[in-house]
Amino acid sequence: MLSASKCSLPKPTTCFPIFYRRNHLNPLVVSESCPEEVAGHGVQSLSNHPNPEVSSFTRKGFSEITKEINGRALHALCVIGILPLSVFYSNTLVSMYSKFGCIKQARYVFNDISKRNVASWNTMMSGYVRVGMYLEAIGFFREVRDRGLKPSGFLISSLITACDKSACTFIEGLQVHGYVVKIGLLSDVFVGTSLLHFYCTYGHASDAQKLFEEMPDRNVVTWTSLIVGYSDNGELGKAVDIYKRMRHENICCNENTIAAVFSICGMLGDEFLGLQVLGHVIKSGFETNVSVSNSLVAMYGSCGSVEEACYVFDHMDERDTISWNSIISANAHNGLCDNSLRYFCWMRHVHKEVDSTTLSTLLMVCSSIDNLKWGRGIQGLVVKLGLESNNEECQNALDLFSEMLRMGKLVNYITITSALAACSSPEFLPEGKILHALAILAGLQTNLVIGNALVTMYGKAGMMTESKMISGTMPKRDEVTWNSLIGSYAENEQPNEAIKAFNMMREEGIPENYITVVNILGACSTPEGLQKHGMPIHAHIVLTGFEFDKYVQSSLITLYANCGDLSSSNSIFYGVANKNSITWNAIIAANAHHGYAEEAIKLILKMRYAGLDLDQFSFSVALSASGDLAILEEGQQLHSLAIKLGFESDHYVTNAAMGMYGKCGEMDDALRILPSQVNRSRLSWNILISSFARHGCFQKARETFHEMLNWGQKPDHVTFVSLLSACSHGGLVDEGLEYYASMTENFNVPPGIEHCVCIIDLLGRSGRLAEAENFIKEMPVPPNDLVWRSLLASCKIHRNLELGKTAAENLFKLDSSDDSAYVLYSNICATTGKWEEVENVRSLMGSNNIKKHPACSWVKLKGQISKFGMGEQSHPQTLRIYNKLAELRKMIREAGYVADTSYALHDTDEEQKEHNLWNHSERLALAFGLISAPQGSPIRIFKNLRVCGDCHSVYKFVSGIVGRRIILRDPYRFHHFSDGKCSCSDFW
Repeated sequence: MLSASKCSLPKPTTCFPIFYRRNHLNPLVVSESCPEEVAGHGVQSLSNHPNPEVSSFTRKGFSEITKEINGRALHALCVIGILPLSVFYSNTLVSMYSKFGCIKQARYVFNDISKRNVASWNTMMSGYVRVGMYLEAIGFFREVRDRGLKPSGFLISSLITACDKSACTFIEGLQVHGYVVKIGLLSDVFVGTSLLHFYCTYGHASDAQKLFEEMPDRNVVTWTSLIVGYSDNGELGKAVDIYKRMRHENICCNENTIAAVFSICGMLGDEFLGLQVLGHVIKSGFETNVSVSNSLVAMYGSCGSVEEACYVFDHMDERDTISWNSIISANAHNGLCDNSLRYFCWMRHVHKEVDSTTLSTLLMVCSSIDNLKWGRGIQGLVVKLGLESNNEECQNALDLFSEMLRMGKLVNYITITSALAACSSPEFLPEGKILHALAILAGLQTNLVIGNALVTMYGKAGMMTESKMISGTMPKRDEVTWNSLIGSYAENEQPNEAIKAFNMMREEGIPENYITVVNILGACSTPEGLQKHGMPIHAHIVLTGFEFDKYVQSSLITLYANCGDLSSSNSIFYGVANKNSITWNAIIAANAHHGYAEEAIKLILKMRYAGLDLDQFSFSVALSASGDLAILEEGQQLHSLAIKLGFESDHYVTNAAMGMYGKCGEMDDALRILPSQVNRSRLSWNILISSFARHGCFQKARETFHEMLNWGQKPDHVTFVSLLSACSHGGLVDEGLEYYASMTENFNVPPGIEHCVCIIDLLGRSGRLAEAENFIKEMPVPPNDLVWRSLLASCKIHRNLELGKTAAENLFKLDSSDDSAYVLYSNICATTGKWEEVENVRSLMGSNNIKKHPACSWVKLKGQISKFGMGEQSHPQTLRIYNKLAELRKMIREAGYVADTSYALHDTDEEQKEHNLWNHSERLALAFGLISAPQGSPIRIFKNLRVCGDCHSVYKFVSGIVGRRIILRDPYRFHHFSDGKCSCSDFW
């Protein structure tokens, strides 16, 4: 017997805290337990140990010993001779160490075994697999083979499991399959089942089927593996066929088989098949099994039979976390939000544990304003449990997918579908095409889920030919396929194609759901589409009963509003008996869409009075409307209410509030709530660039754009509209042209009409009218009224009558009732002294009953709006206003002001022209602001048309003389006047 001082024990690790105590036999007895392997072997041999005290000690049974002896102590007992250091105990120690993750100690014991048996090699191999050292397991197998040893079926099964779980050793797995055939072990049911599971894991269900047919012996695990393999591969019908065949051959199912089949029934929505399986469950006595009951609950939930799901759950003898998640999800997915929350309360009371699945389901339940308070509580629980972090960024998801490929890991249909979902933005179309190719190479192009994902991806990228082609070649289509196709046609403004797809869907016998109806209504959102398709579909909605669906109701309100029929939108809204937040939001957005921002704000108040809390959509629309009206006080109140109700960190509300502050001239407040760069979305970056551009901070707009790129955010269509607008208003011609070129070359953003208008404005303002004209001829999109109006405005600035006439004529062709075309052309004629032509234009306007949109300016003080038109005389303080104007006129003349009468567009003498200039609405508003605003406070003035050039000069002089900040907002931008200067540097 060796002495304890000479024994060579492995170095202690932190795997097992050892608390020693010595007894009179001198074994090391500790409080930690050994693994089950120790408890399951050698009780008889130890109970016959020659030492009677050891024999008595072990007669308690290993289940007792495992509660007292640490594995290291057992090793020590073997080494010092208390227990025999046999091959059996050495194997047990190898198993014990690997069970606890101490693979180095396991290998140390294995290497010390002088005469290894088959169990030694098997145990070491399974140890490597158990701790996830799959490549080491493969290397260990090579060592077995090189020693000329014949591996057992157990060792081969462990090896195949290593190839299976590593997810990156498919080739090695194929080699093992060949080796198995060579040595004649394919008849081993465990080896065959391991190979079958291996092929299923890598998405090769058909190969698994071939192997299955070749196997001489199969057990229940073999059948179940094939069922699960087809299910995981999305081939649910084949999985059901295997189950039916299994039953036909009288193979007894186990709980795993039943659970898998119930899950498949739920995914298929086949409750009838589920009931047949349930009969088998009761007959087999599996109805009390937890996993079977969980799957049954989930199946009933998927089939809409919530009452049956609740019955099964309520009568379960035992429940785990999956049980609770299943019943919560069953209620949530069937719209029974209150029931979901009740089950959650019960879960917290009796089960205690929740996981990310529980919380994500409940957060979906709390996405409506009615459950906002619950949502806040659940969000707090998410943070408390440290589950708030997730990956919602497309680029990060694609990076992870690329990393998988670099590591040699094979992908299945779930992986590719998830990656395709990350390519829903057009900017990721190249990556989406690569994924499409990978799906084809993997033989997954016929998979229904992947097909649906591809239809959606190409549709969102505007590639409807490809989207339609894929749907047409799919061997099977479901409602998701058709909804994706119809929705894509709607997004790409192809109503006729959307209607065709809808009719084909009905011809195939696939019933529409509310998503189908919402999508088809979205495709008809034009006046022509309303008459031709929208109204007949509305009639179909009434016939089929979808008119009572809250989402369909809101879509109808939006449809009529988008088609210019706001009165019908109002009729539908007021005809809804039980209005919810979705309905209210639809009518609020409808009014905002029509430019009735004031009415939208009133509806927000009515919604509050109706007892409905505002949600993030309500706040977004209301804050946007406040910005459009430039009503800062109301916007601040709405923002405060949003914060009070817990929307302070909401992405959409924050962005809408930023936009509102920017439009109201409060850039400091916009910057104050700006998210940090790491949390800043593309929308936030776009709003920031747009706000800087609107306020004349052109270099800051450019700097923000480059900062956006440095933080890894990709610019989109809106980003470049804001950036090009900043360059246009700042006179940054070369920079703007460079940005325009980089859109397609560097960022894959196709030029839209808005970008082209910015370039025409950019060239026109700088006097490069010939280049602007040539650009129009070569534009990638057809010119519209915005293009010609922009060119006409530039012709007015630079007094180019000939080109202005061409622009006006094109405007008249597009819309002969456009008053701006007549006014702008008339102004060009006036500035060039063509008074006869001015009269002709004005006469033409009269004969066509076209009225000029009158200029007006307004000031808001103490909640009251004071509005001024040209030569306004109706204001209560008219006398004081005109006296103040006379005072200002005298002051700025003395300071060097000289009137620019070219802005007086009537054929009168110079004195009358100057008099007319002093009747401009923005000067009346300025005088009122100076006599009414608190001393020292900035004066905010708003105008519905572009500020007159001479008035701009007056504002500069006044700001310097009276020492006041003056902020003037016209439809295009802000002018900040201070100390005799303007933020626009006289270029606007």
